[in-house]
Amino acid sequence: MPIDKLRGTPVDKILSFRRNPDPQQQQQQQTDEMEDIPRFLPPQLLTEEATAKDTSRRMPDSDSINSEDAVRLPPPRRSPVSMRNLQRELYSPNQCMNVLKAIVAVVTICVLFATIPLYRRLRIEKETRLRMILLWNEQLMTGGTAHMECGCLVTTRRNHNDKPFDAVVFNADQPYSFAGLDSIKHTPDYYVVYSAKKPLSFTQNPMPGLMLPPFNLTMTYRLDSQLVWTDYYFSHPNLARRLNSFRNPSQNFGDDLPGSINERLESEISKKTRLAVYLWFDVDQNTLSESLYLEELRKYADLDAHDSCLGPDDCSHYHFMLIFETSACPDYVPSQMLMAMDKLIVPVLIGGGNLTNLVPPHSYISGLDFSTPKDLIDHLIELTDNREEYRRYFWWHSIYKLRQAIQPYCALCSLIQKAPEERQIRQGSSKLAFINWWTEYQCPNRSTTFL
Repeated sequence: MPIDKLRGTPVDKILSFRRNPDPQQQQQQQTDEMEDIPRFLPPQLLTEEATAKDTSRRMPDSDSINSEDAVRLPPPRRSPVSMRNLQRELYSPNQCMNVLKAIVAVVTICVLFATIPLYRRLRIEKETRLRMILLWNEQLMTGGTAHMECGCLVTTRRNHNDKPFDAVVFNADQPYSFAGLDSIKHTPDYYVVYSAKKPLSFTQNPMPGLMLPPFNLTMTYRLDSQLVWTDYYFSHPNLARRLNSFRNPSQNFGDDLPGSINERLESEISKKTRLAVYLWFDVDQNTLSESLYLEELRKYADLDAHDSCLGPDDCSHYHFMLIFETSACPDYVPSQMLMAMDKLIVPVLIGGGNLTNLVPPHSYISGLDFSTPKDLIDHLIELTDNREEYRRYFWWHSIYKLRQAIQPYCALCSLIQKAPEERQIRQGSSKLAFINWWTEYQCPNRSTTFL
């Protein structure tokens, strides 16, 4: 209503207009409000009249729209609801995690490409400092031509990558020749190693004729070798140092046995059902007396023969293992004897030399302590019936441990990794020292018969 018309109108009448508006005026007001509704709202939010009006106003006839009008049409507007959903999606935890993963992947790739040259340089430097050991006449157990051992490369190839060798090892247990040794590329302070695990009385003479041997380092079973080399050795449980002296067994050794060792010992003893086993050996002039002694033993007991005790048939169900040793060389312990002790089998040594300070006392049975083969068999049968006396042969497990040298060239590798002035060995590294070492050692003459 115009203002000039309201000036002469009483107040109560004005209030009546507000309480009871004119129907026509109310409809006009609703129409004006509908025109103010945003056009981007969906049709469901509009009234039927507003929808029809807005549709008729905003949706012209398709025939009246030409291409120029279509080009002039404004782009569609995104509703505030859609904008909020988009922002919520962009800043969601999953989206942030995906962005973080992408950043980490990019950084990783950059670091990888940056470290490749550094890795190559370090590998070249490591190969340059790598110590080389050449096995002159021995094949590797791994089946290949080279392998790593305690930080050194052990190989059988005499021209491995054209690098100089720090040590050349001759295995005296096998035939060898010095031909070609002068052409080997080596370092100025390299070693020519004389190695042997078998008795030296059976090895090749290293000084044929008047030729001076090239050896300047010894690595054998002998305790006066510069490096002592055996398949097995005794040590303390917590210290892997080789022992050369042992104490006498205690009466109550069972109280000192660790729980795991005691359980294993009881389990292995309960599995033993056979008396004794021995490994096959060739009968010739050197082993004729052992063969005759074995025939006497077989008259009084049923003895089994095996090719080996490796693999599934590890001979653990036998109480004793008969070991026939034809050599009596000092410091030599038959490898079969140590293998039997490792398998919790009591070894019975027939022949051999003095094993004092080489193995723990009362850990094996010596055939020399019995006057006849029958007395030996009777003693073995008696021990199988007396379980407590049989267990006493394993007393040494309470304070000692038998270790196997899985990597035999570690000691040599540790020696050549040191500087020449820091290498401390027992005797002079010279060819004359090797001659003295070889000539002063004598193996006693073996007896011709055990009977």
